Amino acid sequence: MNKEYRFYGWQSADVRPVNEEYAVIKDPRIMYDVLSEVWCRETCAARMRDKWTKDNMTWGQCSITAFLAQDIFGGKVYGVPRANGHFHCYNEVDGCIFDLTSEQFGDEELIYEGNPEQFREDHFKLDDKEERYQFLKSEFDKKVKKMMLLTLIDAAAKGNIEAAEKIALGYYHGDFGGSNPAKAKKWASYAAKHGSRKAEDLLLMINT
Repeated sequence: MNKEYRFYGWQSADVRPVNEEYAVIKDPRIMYDVLSEVWCRETCAARMRDKWTKDNMTWGQCSITAFLAQDIFGGKVYGVPRANGHFHCYNEVDGCIFDLTSEQFGDEELIYEGNPEQFREDHFKLDDKEERYQFLKSEFDKKVKKMMLLTLIDAAAKGNIEAAEKIALGYYHGDFGGSNPAKAKKWASYAAKHGSRKAEDLLLMINT
């Protein structure tokens, strides 16, 4: 772990995903890296949007980010009470506390103990928060799918036929974007030549 981060709890953020769809997001640090390419003015809270900048990319992103992290790593979301009556949300998973959007507070030290649990059912009733969450998740998922594809291609290039099967099926079912029968056939043919029956079955479906 050579890279240093600035979000609270990054040094000990070693929790693993509980959702297999996000297996490539091996810990919250990797999630932060991906989110750094996704956070934008549109995902920022509407009341704070006029002050959002790329240099302060976590500004107004706390609740939707914390609930997305909960989708991936499980655990609970808690909220630090703020003077304006709102809560700043962060995550706790098996005793590990991390706050992916803490940088927006600069040098202010937040208290991460004794705070009330937060529930998406309550938060999503407010403003456009659910819509922002869905947009954040959609853009994040696009990045994840690309990461998954690159990981599988790397494994297949090293002779992992199961990875080649997954690439073929992914292209066939549209898991990496839209369905691409041509690429599905290419990878299925490669896997079939190396004895994959699943790939042979897929080729039959593609060719019929």
